[in-house]
Order: sequence, then C-alpha cells, then structure tokens
Amino acid sequence: MRILLLFLLPFTLFSQKTAPSIYNKISSLQLEQNNNYSINKIVKNFEKGAFKKEDKPQIYKKLGSNTLWIHFAINPSKKEQFQYFTNSNSYLAYGKIYLRKGDKIDSLQQVSNNVNFPHKFVFYRDPVWKIPTDSLLKTDIFLKIKNKNGRTRLLFYLENENEFLKRVETEYTFFGLYLAFLISMTLVLTFFAVLKKEYAVLFYALYIVTAIIEFLAGKGLGVQYFWSDSSFLINNFRSLSQTLGTMLLGFFYLKFYNFGKKEKISKSVFKWGTHLTIPLLCVYVYKFFYGGLESYFLTVWIILQLIIFTWILNHFYLTYRKQLPLYLVIAFVLPIVAVIFGQMFNPSVTNSLGVFFSGPNTYYLALSIEILLFTRFIFDSVINTQKKYFKLKKVSDELKYNFQNKTLEIQHQEQNKLVSNVHDTFGGYLEALKLRLLQKAENTPEKIQEILDAFYKDYRYLLNSLYAPKINSENFVESLVEFCEKLNSITEQEIKCDFNISNIDLHQEKCVHLYRIISELTTNAIKYSKSSEIKIVLYQKNNKILILEVLDNGIGFDKNTKSTKGFGLKNVQERVQQMRGVLEIEANEIGTKIKVEVPINEYPPY
Repeated sequence: MRILLLFLLPFTLFSQKTAPSIYNKISSLQLEQNNNYSINKIVKNFEKGAFKKEDKPQIYKKLGSNTLWIHFAINPSKKEQFQYFTNSNSYLAYGKIYLRKGDKIDSLQQVSNNVNFPHKFVFYRDPVWKIPTDSLLKTDIFLKIKNKNGRTRLLFYLENENEFLKRVETEYTFFGLYLAFLISMTLVLTFFAVLKKEYAVLFYALYIVTAIIEFLAGKGLGVQYFWSDSSFLINNFRSLSQTLGTMLLGFFYLKFYNFGKKEKISKSVFKWGTHLTIPLLCVYVYKFFYGGLESYFLTVWIILQLIIFTWILNHFYLTYRKQLPLYLVIAFVLPIVAVIFGQMFNPSVTNSLGVFFSGPNTYYLALSIEILLFTRFIFDSVINTQKKYFKLKKVSDELKYNFQNKTLEIQHQEQNKLVSNVHDTFGGYLEALKLRLLQKAENTPEKIQEILDAFYKDYRYLLNSLYAPKINSENFVESLVEFCEKLNSITEQEIKCDFNISNIDLHQEKCVHLYRIISELTTNAIKYSKSSEIKIVLYQKNNKILILEVLDNGIGFDKNTKSTKGFGLKNVQERVQQMRGVLEIEANEIGTKIKVEVPINEYPPY
C-alpha cells in the first residue's frame, strides 16, 4: 500500500493545484442533429445571447446525436503569444476550434480519435490546440464537439506554455510511477512463479500485462507512443486487452484455486466464462484482417460484464465454503465497483478531488489494490502449501525412520528367537545323536531311529510355527483351521478348534497378530505341557470384543517363578499390547488356560 500511495501522491497534489478557472468564461449551446449550423450562424446566435452559462457545470455530458458548441474568450496580451487549450478526453470523437478576431474568423485543426488524433499536432495524449493571442483584439473561441458513443468528458484547461508543460510533466510523472508499479508486480510474480515452479501464477502476471496495455490505451499514451498509425488498435485495443485479461484471469482461477469435490459447479463457472472469451478474441482477428463491426466493442463489454458478474457470485460462494479468504473477494469486487462508480459519478468541475476520482482513475486505483491483495494471496497460498509439504515430508521421514527401526528390531527379535529355538531343540538332539554314535556298545538302530524321529517332529513344529500365510479378514478362520489340521497330523496330542466368529471385519495387522499368538501358544503347549489335549477357542462378545482361549490338560507351570522364555509369553504379551488387548494366564497342576481379549474395531497403532 505504501507503493500505491507513493505514486498517487503527485497526482493528488496536481489535482488540487489545478482549479479550472476557465469555466468562469465558458458558455455553451447545444443543438439537435438536424441543426448543423455554419460557424457564421453560430456567431450570430452567440451575439443574440443564445449561449448560456451553467450554474454548476459538470465534467460529463451525454450528447447523443446533438452538437455542443462551447464559447470562451481570450483577452489581448503582450506577454503571451500563445495559449494552450486542452480537452482532457483522449477519445474525443470530433472536435474543431474556430477563432474570431474582430470580423475575421479562422479555424484550427480538427481532431478525432479515428482520423486526426491530437498527438499529430502537439506531442500530447489529449486534444490540445495552440491558440495565438492578439496584443490588441479579444479572441473569441468557438469549439464544436460531437460524440455519439456514451458520455463526453468536458474537462478543459486554458494555460500558457509554462503552465501547460508543468501540468503535462506532473501527469506523466504519475503515469510513470503507475506503470512502474504494474511492471514491477509483473516481474515479481513472474520471478516468483519460476522460482517456486508455480506456473499458474504466470497467468496472473500476464493479466497484469493486459492491465498495462489497457492503461496505455485508456490514457491515450498507447496512441501517442506506440500504435498511432493503426486505426485497428486505436479503436479496439482497450476492449481487446480487457477480453484477453478476462481470459487470463479465468485460466489463473482454474489452475491456481483448489477446488474440492463439492466445488465442481464453481469450477465449471470459471471454465465456461474463460472459454466464452475465446470466440470474442477470434472476432477481433477477423476485424484485423477484414475490418467492419465498428460497434463490436459494445457487445464485448456486455458479455464481459455478464462473465464478471457470475465470477463475483462464484467468489462469494467459494468464500462461504471457506475455499477463499474474504479479502480476495473484496479485491475482485473493488475494480467492478470502481467501474460502476466511474460511470455514474459526475462531479462538478470545481471539485478537484471529485475530478480526480471520476472516470477511469478510480478503476486504476482499485485495480492496484486488487493486484496487491491477489499477490498477497498467491504468496500466502504457495508458501503455506510448501510449509505443509515440508511438514508432511518431515512426518513421513520420521515414520519411515521409525518403521525401519521397528522392522530391524522385529527382524532381530525373530532371528534371535529362531537361533534360540534351533539351539534349544536341534542342539540337544544332535548332541544326543553324537553321544549315541560314539557309544558303540549301546549304538542300536532303534535308539538312533528314536532320536531322529523326535528330531524330525520338532523340525516340523518349528516349520509350522514359522510359516506365515497371507492372512486377512476373509481367510482368517480358514487359515486357523488349516493350522490346526497340520498340527494334528504331526503331534500325538489332540488339537480341538472352536472358531465362532462371523460378520466382523478385522484389520489385517490384527489377523496376523492373532495367528502368531495362536501359533506361539499352541506350539509351546505341545512341546512343554505334556498334555493329551489342546483346545483353541475363538469367539466374539457383543460384536466389540474378540476373545481367544488356549487350554491344555497338562502339568501347568508357576508363572511367578518359571522363566517365560520357553513358552514365548514375552512375544505374546507384546502382540497383545500392540492390539491394545488384555492377557490373562491361569496355570496349575491340572492344566493351563491362557485368555486374550482384544477390541474388534480398534486398529492397532503403527
């Protein structure tokens, strides 16, 4: 905002210093279309008192098909050889000045935004006439004005050469600051888009470029400096740049805004509005090659107004949905309100501040605020998105690191467990077999066969406990039944199964944990309990709790004194804790009962 105030300050000071005292001398006469009087007849009407002064003249008039005659007089002067008369209206349709000194009537050049643009006579953006002054006679000035298109701006200045050049210098200082602001914002956004690889921002940067073109065209600077010899650009560049700017804005909205699944209609509104500008631009291509369609810009403005109106409603909806911040809607609406205000506001010529804010100046001020607020939105959105990305990446890296550590820990535990099982089980058999082979006296085939059978049986137990099928909620019970059948085929104990669960959806991780617990408890019961029967029961309670019971009629153990290493209860306890369940153990001389309760619907933590 400081940058905006910086380049507005000179123009504000300029508007306060230029009191249009010429209006005290001006009188006017408005004639209907059919009354196309000659200058001689106009002079006679003036002498008869047909020209009248307005009590409160305003800077805009709507002439339609009428002709407006303006009169003022320049007194004799020996100091000033010329007076500069300016009408601050870059697109005046027709203007011609007649000079009367005594009985002699002369004319100065005719100006028109279509034929004789004012820059061809004076290097300036607005129609200006260099009027010679007489040292003896008063000079009567008669200005003839015609303009059928909309309102006619009648902001006049009558100055000597020094005053004229000073005002022009001040105006161009303001224009230079404003253009510097727009160009700098374009460069900043372009650099930001490339640096952050947010190429959708380039659409908004290009939109500012069209705003620069529109400013040059609206202020007459484009005709003065760039496209003075192209009648097509003189008459079409403003509406063409506005159409192109609307298209670029639409593409920016489509590519940069984050539309959720419920905002499909909002996205379609932007999409159709954007696509509607394409045939409008194609017509401009046709006009460039073939001409015609002089009033086409009026149709374009109506269509653009409809598009912008729907986009305003769309922005309000997205703000209501909390997809966009409120200040962004204000930024979008401000230029539209400024255009409406500029078209309706018609200040008095004596109100210098009102004159400054009339016409397009209010729009350019609102456009600057819009660009600043949209730039803030772009920066905030991109920076916040990248902050979220880096935050998620950090969390992802931490999870990945923890997962890898956990995986290594589990692998280490499983390796140690496997080594322990192999050592405890097969080591004893190999040692017994070695002693048996060395003791030749007692080295009988029956004894060796007995050792090998026991060795093979424990080998089968170990393989069965290490086997890990791909378990999920659908094949969980089927995998448990298959496990029990395999155990029954290789063990002398009777393995009974009772799996009474249905219509529950268990998480895969929970299925694996339960399978491992059943495998651990059953295999250890076979090896250590000296039981004749092992029963595995699995059922559900109130569709909330899953209950597992492993029972045997063996010798039991003292859980307070006996090491739990052989029974693998440590691993069982860890798995139960991961499932946020409860483990209960009952052991005595007539058997062991181990009960596990886990919640059905609660997922295990990762």
